[in-house]
Amino acid sequence: MLCCRDLVIRQGNKVLWQDLTFSLSAGERMGIFAPSGTGKTTLGRVLAGWQKPTAGLILLDDKPLPVSQYCPVQLVPQHPELTFNPWRNTGDSVHDAWHPDEETIERLHINPEWLTRRPGQLSGGELARIALLRALDPRTKFLIADEITAQLDPAIQRDIWTFLLELCSQRPLGMLVISHQHALIKQICSKELSVKKT
Repeated sequence: MLCCRDLVIRQGNKVLWQDLTFSLSAGERMGIFAPSGTGKTTLGRVLAGWQKPTAGLILLDDKPLPVSQYCPVQLVPQHPELTFNPWRNTGDSVHDAWHPDEETIERLHINPEWLTRRPGQLSGGELARIALLRALDPRTKFLIADEITAQLDPAIQRDIWTFLLELCSQRPLGMLVISHQHALIKQICSKELSVKKT
């Protein structure tokens, strides 16, 4: 279980999140829908251990997130190009985490040739799918998906979410979905994060 207790996140003098408490169980799907600039992406970074909260605790199975080994909470950010080394092939970055099977690559609509190219040679939508592939390491227990299909056409979006929902049931994989599409959240998530914003 991923637990967030009394979390406070400030950016300068601005409080983005105040006294945030929630839990996400294995296989559960939670959505976050809010206007731009309200701190959704920052919250995702904090929950994945990419940056520290101002106050509060984030616990995975009652323990702090690991910092010196693979973190079972993986974030696919809104701008995946920032997470790749521009001088390495994207496949090398994926293989640093795990070696995906052909079915997973196919289900994410990834052309295997993309894995031989550098990030600058790929589109944003192509990089988003490779970043998702990297995050789906079998050790991943919780996936934070920040606008991961926003740059894709509707048919590919549908296929990818269908695949992710299957993983939620099979592994089971917990998923926190950050999206500007409220209809998407209502369709795929079992609950929404309800918080008091300041």
